[in-house]
Formats: sequence, C-alpha cells, structure tokens
Amino acid sequence: MIQEFNSARNVYLDLDNQKIVRQLIHTHAPVAVAAATPQLAAANYLGQYAGLFGVSTAQLANLSLEPSPTIEDAPVEYRFLQQKNQFDSTTVAFYQTDLGLPVWQAGISVQMRVNPFRVLTSQSTLHPNLEVTKPTADAVKRAEAITEEELAQLLGLDNSPAASFVPDTKALRIEKKTLVIYQYESANRVVANAPPREQAAAGKANEFVSTLPTLPLPEVSDKITEGDHYVCVKIDFELPVSPIGALHWVAIVDVQTLSVLYLRALVDCVNGLVFEDDPITTNGGPLPTAGSAALNAVRVSDTLPGLIAPSGGTQSLTGNNVILEDVEAPTVAPPTESGATAFNFDARSDNFAAVNAYYHCDKFFRLLDGMGFTQSGYFGHTTFPTPVDHRGSIGTANGVEVNAHCMGNTSGEGILRTTFALADTSNTTDPIGIACDYRVVLHELSGHGTLWNHVNSPNFGFSHSAGDSIAAILNDPGTKATDRFETFPWVYASVNRRHDRTPAAGWGWEGQIALNPFDMFLDDGGYNNEQILSTSHFRIYRSIGGDSTDLPTQQFAARVVTYLILRAIATLTPATNAADAAAWVTALTTADAGDWVSENLTGGAYSKVIRWAFEKQGLYQPSGTATPNNNVGSPPAVDVYVDDGRGGEYTYQPNFWSNQSIWNRLAPDGGTAFQTPVTNQPNYAYVTLKNRGSQTATNVTVKAYHANPAAGLSYPNDWVPMITSQLSAANVPPNSSGEITVGPFEWIPTNVGHECLFMVVSATGDSSNVDNINAGDSIPEWRLVPNDNNVGQRNVFPITGSGTSGLTKQFNSLTFNLKNPMLVSSVVEVRPQLPAFLVDRGWKIEFLNAGGASFRLQPGESQDMIIRLVPGADFTPADVNSASDQTIHLYGYAGGILVGGMSYVIDPNLKVTTGGGGQSGACNAIGTELLKCIDVSKEKITKIRVRKVNVDLDFEAEDCGCSE
Repeated sequence: MIQEFNSARNVYLDLDNQKIVRQLIHTHAPVAVAAATPQLAAANYLGQYAGLFGVSTAQLANLSLEPSPTIEDAPVEYRFLQQKNQFDSTTVAFYQTDLGLPVWQAGISVQMRVNPFRVLTSQSTLHPNLEVTKPTADAVKRAEAITEEELAQLLGLDNSPAASFVPDTKALRIEKKTLVIYQYESANRVVANAPPREQAAAGKANEFVSTLPTLPLPEVSDKITEGDHYVCVKIDFELPVSPIGALHWVAIVDVQTLSVLYLRALVDCVNGLVFEDDPITTNGGPLPTAGSAALNAVRVSDTLPGLIAPSGGTQSLTGNNVILEDVEAPTVAPPTESGATAFNFDARSDNFAAVNAYYHCDKFFRLLDGMGFTQSGYFGHTTFPTPVDHRGSIGTANGVEVNAHCMGNTSGEGILRTTFALADTSNTTDPIGIACDYRVVLHELSGHGTLWNHVNSPNFGFSHSAGDSIAAILNDPGTKATDRFETFPWVYASVNRRHDRTPAAGWGWEGQIALNPFDMFLDDGGYNNEQILSTSHFRIYRSIGGDSTDLPTQQFAARVVTYLILRAIATLTPATNAADAAAWVTALTTADAGDWVSENLTGGAYSKVIRWAFEKQGLYQPSGTATPNNNVGSPPAVDVYVDDGRGGEYTYQPNFWSNQSIWNRLAPDGGTAFQTPVTNQPNYAYVTLKNRGSQTATNVTVKAYHANPAAGLSYPNDWVPMITSQLSAANVPPNSSGEITVGPFEWIPTNVGHECLFMVVSATGDSSNVDNINAGDSIPEWRLVPNDNNVGQRNVFPITGSGTSGLTKQFNSLTFNLKNPMLVSSVVEVRPQLPAFLVDRGWKIEFLNAGGASFRLQPGESQDMIIRLVPGADFTPADVNSASDQTIHLYGYAGGILVGGMSYVIDPNLKVTTGGGGQSGACNAIGTELLKCIDVSKEKITKIRVRKVNVDLDFEAEDCGCSE
C-alpha cells in the first residue's frame, strides 16, 4: 500500500499495488459539508471527491436508490447500502452496481462526524473496468427457481464427503436467494485447508480452527473465465455437517452455467467459582495440564451477573446475554442448581467449563455495554441471549481437541452460537475446557462475533480477525505471565501465536505473509496475518500507556485501544470490509476522530500513534519500492514535530513535559541557552522544528502558550496564549535533515518559578490534533502532548546546585498546583523523585498542605501544594557535576494515572535568584503589615505568595487563630 499527499486537494490518498486509490484521508483537515441528512452529506462529498476514486459524476446519479432485486437496463453506478450511526459519527455506504445489481463486496463508504457534518475519511472497494454480460431471462428464471434437491447436486453432495465433515443432505434447507454480480477467483472458490505436513513445513502457528468445513464441489464450467464478472444468484442455506451440527452457508451460483463460483460455511473459529481471566495471566500458572488441586487454588468466587430468576426452583446458566446449551457433540449438558446454591465445581470438570463459558462470554457483552455500544446498534442481527456450548466439536467427532469457534446465522449477519472444546487433551477423564480462558473467548466474540454483525463474515479481507489483539491488550495490564508477548500463554503449547512479530523476520505489511492473506502455505486461515495485526495494535497500546509501570495507566490504554478497534469494526460494511491493513488504519483513525460520547472523552488524540504503529510494522513504504520486502514503512509525506527526544516517533514516554526544543530568553536575542523566566516583565520563547516526512513542509505556523506551573492541565481551558500568540515559520526540510528555529514569542510570566510552556506547530498536510477539537471540548495534556509530535511542552526549571542553602531556599520558594483533569472525582497525588546523590545524603521532600501528598479532588478542581525540600548532608557543585541524575521530579497522578508534572534540573553553576519577585526583606515587611490589617496571627502563617492582587495564606492547621 502506497500513501501519497495531494497538496492541491489537501488530502492523503492510499493506493493499492495496482495504483488504484482505495482511501481518502481528511482527518488532518475534515471536509465541512452543508446538508440536511447524512446521506445528502455523503452525496455532496462524493460529488466533490469521488473523481479521485475514478468514479464519474454520472455514476453518482442514483445514490438514493437501493440495488434492484431484478436485472435492470442500468449502467455501472452506486446505490445506497446502509447508514450506520455510532456515538457522534456516521458511516454512509453505497454498493457498486451494474444492471441494477450489487457487486459482491464492492462499493464506497463515507465516514463523517455530525452536527455539523465533517467528512473524515472515505473508502473504495470498487472493481475498476467492470464489465458484465447480461444473461438470458430464461437463465435467470431457472437460477432463481433452484430447489433444495438441485442445490444438493450443484454442491456435489452426491459425491464422497469432504474431509472429515459429513453433510446431512436430507436436512439441506434454502433460506434466501439474491441476485448479485460476482468476480470469479479460483483461489477463493472454497476455503483452503493446508495438510498437516504442509502446515509444519510452513512453520505455521496452531490455531483454534485447524480445518474449516467445505464441500466436494464439481468443477466450474469451461465457460467461466478467471477474473471475469458474472450475474449470479447468492443462495443462503442451512446444511448440518457432522460433527459440528447445524451450519449456515453461502453459495454463489452463476445463473448462465449454474456453476458454483463461491462457497463458505459461516463459521470460524448467583455466585460461581471461575478463573477470572486465565491462570497464567492472573497467577503465572499453573498450566492446563495441572491437576485439579493446583488449578482449584486459582479459582475465585464471583457473581454470575444477569442470570434469569430460577424456574421451578432450578437455576440454569441462562442470562440476558448468554444461554448455555448443549448443541454439538459430545452430549454434555450444562449444570443447573437449586436457586440458592452456588455453581462451585472442580476446575477439571465440564461443569466448571460451563460456568466459565457463561461468565466470560457475558463479561464480553457487558464490556461493550460499559463502553456505550448498545446490543441493538452493535449486534442488530444477533438474537439474545446468544447460545454457548461449553463442550462441543470443531474438527473431531468427540470434541477431544484444543479448539473453539463462533458461527454465523442466516446470511452471516450475526452470531448463531459460540462453541468451546478443551484446553488440554492429556486427561479427558477429568477434562478442563478452553472456555476457562478469557483470552480465547475474546478471540471468538471480539474477533468473529463482532465481524459477523458488520461485514457478514468472520474475517477481515486481509486478516483472520482482531480477536487476538483484544485478547492480548485487555489481559496485559498487571499480567503475571513471564512472557507478555505470548497471545494465549495458558494454552501456548497448542496455540503459539505472538504479538511481538517484526518486519525483519518476515512479519511486515509488505512481506510475503501479508501480501498473500489466507494463502494455505503462508497464512492458512489468516492467522499469521492476525499476528502481524495484533503486533501493530499492541504497539498502539504500548505507546499510549501500556508500557507504563502504573496499572491504572495500563488499564486505561487497554480500554481505549479496545474501544477504538470495536468502533472501527462498526464503521465497516459488507461492501467495504477492510481489504488490507491501510484500509483498517483508515477505519481506526476514523473511529479515533469521533468523541467517545458515553465516556465524555474528546476524540482525535491517537490518530498519529495509530499510523506510526502500522508504519513501524512495514506499512506505507515509498512509491516504487519492490515488494515483498522486510522493511519498516515511511512517515507521512509531511510530518513536522517539536522533538522531545523521540525523533518525532511515539514510543511510550511517561515524562512528556521535558521538551528541550523549547526554551526561554530574557531578551529577543535569538540565543539558544535556556534562561530562567523573570516575572512581571517581557520574556521571549523560542522553539526548533523538524520534519520526518519526505516532502518539504510548507505554510508552517507555530502557536505559543503558557500556563501556571501545574500537573493535570487541559487544552484550551488552562493554556494562555502568549502575547505573540502565533508566528509563521520558514519551510521545514524533509527527512529530519535540518531544523528551523521559530521565535521570539513575547510573554510575561506571573509565577515565581518556571511556568509551563507549550508550542503547537501545523503545516499543509499535517495539522495538530488541537486544530480539530470542537468548540466547547477540551483535552488533558497527558492525552494530548505525548501522542502528537506537533505539540511540545516544557515544564523544566533550572535551580541552583551551588550548595545546600541555595537549593533549599530556591526550591521552597517555588509554586506547584495539582489539578484533577478527570471527569470523575479522583484521588490525586504528587510522587516526588529525588536524584540519587540527594537520596544517598538523606534528603527528602515533605508536603505541608492539607492532605499532604494525596487527597481527593472533584473534576476540574485544583489545589496548591506546599512543598518543602528537607536537607540532609551537604553537597558541593562537584558532587552535582559527578552525579548521573541531577533532576528533581514531581509526578502528578489522578486516579492512579500520570497526568503531568514538573522537573527541576539542579545546575551547579546557577546562582540563587528571586526570579524577579522583589527583595525578600521588603516582602516580609509588607507581609507583616498585611497580617496586622486582617488581624491574623503571624505565627500561624507558613507561606505568603503575592500574585498580582491576590494573596494566598496557608495555615498550619484549620484553626488559624483568626478573630471573627
């Protein structure tokens, strides 16, 4: 996939290997459209931009019409497929049609934010140069009248059964017939299952569905030509096969020859004691081969939520979301209990597996509920409670296998049921089920269960699913696994997939595996591409907090990335399923652009991280690069940045406020050394810019802000524009080959001690994330700054290291404010970190304000901290010079998440300064007189700070001794 920037239209274009435009990306500059409805907005937008897809104006004439159920005398055009609303965004999709009929899995979709309409992205899966021969009326009539008996013959059911799956021909039932246009590809006619020896030769990881059911189709007619389009009848039918049982299928049959061109089975893979996740994730073991005594020790007693009230005094595992049913062989009925009895069983038992199947499947649906996805909106074609069989069969007759699958209903529009086999086959007398592993449940339901409802398939067009990704990400925070990159650590002996694959080892988006999705030798079942995808997703998670050492930050990052994946899936349609990784990145960035309305979380924070994560996995290589290759990808064509030490990239960096590319001067002299700001007089800020992109950055502008020294700030609420609020900059050369200095930005600090400095750069083709924040919205610095290289922040203040008295005097005069940027009441905390040379000498930090270092604040509330540096043994400037770490850090947390901080660099050459705040003796005299005026005892005051005309008095205790 190649990405180009069209500067004339200010849009990024993703082109496939045939140089066909597949995505238009406007997230850096959304396209405003005036219209009354989303459909009209999409039509307006396509009128402006469809030409970039190669679509003519004439082909847009009937966007409001739906595809015809019969053949019409109509040219190639686009007709309405569906409108999908999710939070504050809408997807409008159109089928590509010819003769009035929809082209199978081909069309255009437009994603936009609403109120007002702003188009973010659009995708095309159209077939270029589409030509279809109109069949005879008699042929169409005959195809539409196919009976069950005739279909059985066309499917070859009178031949020998295929592989180990035995069809029940007498039970075949046609459910639906639809005329479509289908492009014949022999490689996609049936699902390819590699023989075991070929799997081993390819070094392929084991997977949950080792063999997918198919049928012994007769050869196609010699009148069928590879790559040609044909008018076909799509037949949805039900056909049970042993050992699975009832299955829904899709067959696409050419109306002229009655050849089957495509065939797929719609399958892929009270309290109770449960495994909360899996024993490796929660406890580091034991493995599923262990006995009940060891496995029982890691069970926990938890509520089984949503269970329907007992009937006749009997409680079954039936709830609002899930119903346990024995559908597939072997016959193992789910347990029941009397109404007041807990579902407590030994770990190595089918009953324990049943309780876990209920608990884990229900937990997934409740996860989506908690994120704001409704069942009716997200799983509109799935009937609830959805059936789950805790002990079934996938590839064997007796279910003795390490496996699971999720099956689609009629037409593959939703979940039919989910089935689990075993986690260990070494002891089937005392079996342990794979439903005990929440990661496996997530693979099935978040991977296939979601896709059935949106693309009518269990798979992406380029990868098995995103189920491995969600399983890995949700279970990483706090994991006890010794290797966090094993996707399924509990059953890794059977399912050895990973999410740390590298392009250099052949796992890049332009390597052999990725370029041959679902190839039976390179990517059987799409599972190897799923490992490339899960590695890319896991990189996003790691970047935005997954690599933090703080559990709440990890949990937040995991929840956000899971939400983005789920929301991105909801933007897909049967006609615009993601055909490649670039299309999926577009879906993810579109999902990110919208606000997470149910969480009141401003969108648009992570799009640059998303693209970077896939770039590092080999996507977006320069035009003309030979493929396949094992290279990493390239940055966007224009990618200006304020270097924070990461070279414009997005590896996790907890301290995001120490950007050395921003500095202050006391005069507009262009000097490059940082000077301590002086209050109440003009100061001058500067910034240097670079550009990772391959094109020169033009129309570059920089906006400058400052804020009180604090942690937990938000844009724009707490950022104050400098007096010189914006400057234009020179063009920035490409490939980080040079840097541009911009300044001076005049500003007047009002706080003794260093205020926070912010710089925001934008250029044609690369806007900052703040440029697209809606009026009235805000975003906290901890979500904005580290995830957008266009934004730089410096909260670094040099303090004297000339000796003990100078350091304590200057540090104790500084101010620091802690704010709660969260949307809920949170416990906030300052965690100080002294350099080792001070710790070794017994130095420490104390907090004299009410609550000390930790207390609770309401949303948006803040509190000034009274911080004292308590000296230990003396030190000399030479001690500072020889120390490896010379910085005092104050880390601010809210709800356990790092939300900002201040850093104070101890400089042995810096003399003590008042920072322009006046003479200390005069201040003391003024303060004493002021206390007399308001009749407050001087002995009760610990600190006086004069801020313009405001006076803050901090007392040692709540009893200030003030007279009434």
